[in-house]
Amino acid sequence: MNKRLLITILFITVSLLLAAQTDNTTPRATKEKSKYDKMFGEVQYGDKIYKQGSNWLTFGLGVSYKLNYEPTYEKGLNRTAALAYHFRYKAMYFNVGWHFSGEYFFIERWYNANLKSRAMHQLNDFHAGAGLRFEDRWYNFAFFIGPAWAIAMIPNPDLPSGSIVKHTIGGHVEVQTTFKFLYDLGIGVSLFGSFNKYYQVLGVQGHFYFSSAYRMKY
Repeated sequence: MNKRLLITILFITVSLLLAAQTDNTTPRATKEKSKYDKMFGEVQYGDKIYKQGSNWLTFGLGVSYKLNYEPTYEKGLNRTAALAYHFRYKAMYFNVGWHFSGEYFFIERWYNANLKSRAMHQLNDFHAGAGLRFEDRWYNFAFFIGPAWAIAMIPNPDLPSGSIVKHTIGGHVEVQTTFKFLYDLGIGVSLFGSFNKYYQVLGVQGHFYFSSAYRMKY
């Protein structure tokens, strides 16, 4: 093979390899962060990165006191449960949730024959609200207030079931304090009130806190 031809082939091959390794793409401009992205930035703890101002879920159990209970037919002290989802839109926080207060839970009627014959006196409300939130590495504090759709089973001894179902509009208010043993997981205490024409309660719950703050490992 002619030496000149061999050198030409080698030169072209090397030139193509170098060209293939060269990044000729035009760099794209990154999207400018909004003021809310800057307000709720990312933080690093250990080898993990978290997003501030992230949404969270709470599940709680506790006790409540019925303010307008009838001593002849029912107890003032209730069992209570709640599930709520809290989210941020720009710089404002909102929540939607469900709350239960009653003399006993549904599951208790399954294994306690004495309860099956008792009238069910209880409140289920589905609520939405707006509120405030303050958080840091170890704590999350939140306050929410808003309307609720209440389904109340109230005493009525004239009926065979011993209770009557009422649907009405009411209000729900809650204050949460959470200790975060991880940035996105925690336990805490909630103080709440649910108010309507037929079934009004004040209560306290222990709750579990689950946040969507986790982003990635550093």
